[in-house]
Amino acid sequence: MSSLAPTTVRLAVILLALAGIAGQLAYLDALWWHTLGLTSMLARNVSPATIMLLTAHAIVGGICAVLSIALVLHEGVRAQAARALGTAFGSWSYLMAYSGVTMLFRPDPGITREFFEAHFLLIEAMGLIGLLSFTGLFPRPLGREELRSSETLPRFLLPLHRMTVFMRSPRAATIVGIAVLITLWGVTLVSGGELSDAGLSPATDVIRFCTVGIVVINVRHGWDAATEGDRDGLTWLLVSLLILLAALSVLMGGNVFVAVTGFPEPNVAWRAVLLDLGVIGFLCGLAMSVLQRGTIDPLKLTRRIASATVILTAGLFLAAGLEGFLAGGILATYSVRAGVGTAISFAIILATRRGLIRLIDRALPSS
Repeated sequence: MSSLAPTTVRLAVILLALAGIAGQLAYLDALWWHTLGLTSMLARNVSPATIMLLTAHAIVGGICAVLSIALVLHEGVRAQAARALGTAFGSWSYLMAYSGVTMLFRPDPGITREFFEAHFLLIEAMGLIGLLSFTGLFPRPLGREELRSSETLPRFLLPLHRMTVFMRSPRAATIVGIAVLITLWGVTLVSGGELSDAGLSPATDVIRFCTVGIVVINVRHGWDAATEGDRDGLTWLLVSLLILLAALSVLMGGNVFVAVTGFPEPNVAWRAVLLDLGVIGFLCGLAMSVLQRGTIDPLKLTRRIASATVILTAGLFLAAGLEGFLAGGILATYSVRAGVGTAISFAIILATRRGLIRLIDRALPSS
């Protein structure tokens, strides 16, 4: 049984990576080559610049797929951490190929299609579990005596700290992930929705943000317990994770903002751009963690990335909330113009940005 779980993980990740590569190739065929007969009208409705952008997106997804296979097949002292990171990369590469995977494998309308649409949330959960597991194992597993709450940790992060201690126990991330998925799907079905709607619910976004918080605290614990020789590489790992989490956070904030306000989306594949920037930044950070050289101070870079991410994401969520509030209820009778809530929210964020930055500085490791 001890070798069954790693083998199952390897097979699952390899299958996800291969399906992701197939999906990306199918999507490129629909855009460029038209040999498979997949939505041949697609290219006529997309500008050449967008086609090039989506091609770059497919290349990044393919790189993630290849890396995921290399990581899950790695054997050595850090094989368990490599498998966890490979799981995150494999899930990521599959989700990046969403359009191509849908073209290739989407079944006819019915119960089978509903399960197909719902399985993307399962793959996302696999990726988040892999990321949680990786940050809990790297640079080394920590005992409970090494996970004492830091005196500099803000009070509002203490519940997340306790959760990270629990999540470091064996299989905790997997058990919690399965329980959360079953709960989300169950609540969605009880409320009259479809399984695929669970990924779009506000509760799912809350869980995503909690996962991001636990990942950050995991890296903070790793920093506190790291040796002096490990810290340069670990700091660059923190930079790479922050870049990836920044892309995810802004993506979630942008999705909520567009959904609530109904504002027209820009004529560019901004979601693909964010995902690509996040993955490329993550890979660059990993490369720097190996090289451990350069003139850039990684600690200063972490603060700038974290500050910009928190301010922008908080601004998007606050803007979505204010736009929805001003457009409905009693205030709807006053015909408040669209965009007023957005302007107010960013004025509030700018006025409170110094306090937000101080909180971020307290949460992040110091030199």
